Amino acid sequence: MGYELHMTRAWDLMGSKECPITFEGWIAFARDCPVLREDGYLDLAGIGRQALFTWISPRGSTVGFHWREGQVTASGAHAPGITRTALADLAGELSANLIGDDGEHYTGSPGAAEAEN
Repeated sequence: MGYELHMTRAWDLMGSKECPITFEGWIAFARDCPVLREDGYLDLAGIGRQALFTWISPRGSTVGFHWREGQVTASGAHAPGITRTALADLAGELSANLIGDDGEHYTGSPGAAEAEN
């Protein structure tokens, strides 16, 4: 199991450029999402400065989110107290899949997508 999780609209990480989450789409989603908090900036080579967003689990663990090359990376997602189900639900709200570094897919709560509509 890898150390980061990725939200992508593709079935696998290699397809993220063909089915991208746009930077503008990510920023609009993240700023409007009640469970994400804008938390400073991140400087990425080749991309530049962008907003960093955080999600805090019910047990107090923090996951940082940033966009890169058509996908959103969740850093710290394997820390104790983080449930992949909650993060998969968040990815679902973005119409994305939640995939690990090693290609593993995580699913959300049954009916989570329907509950949003």
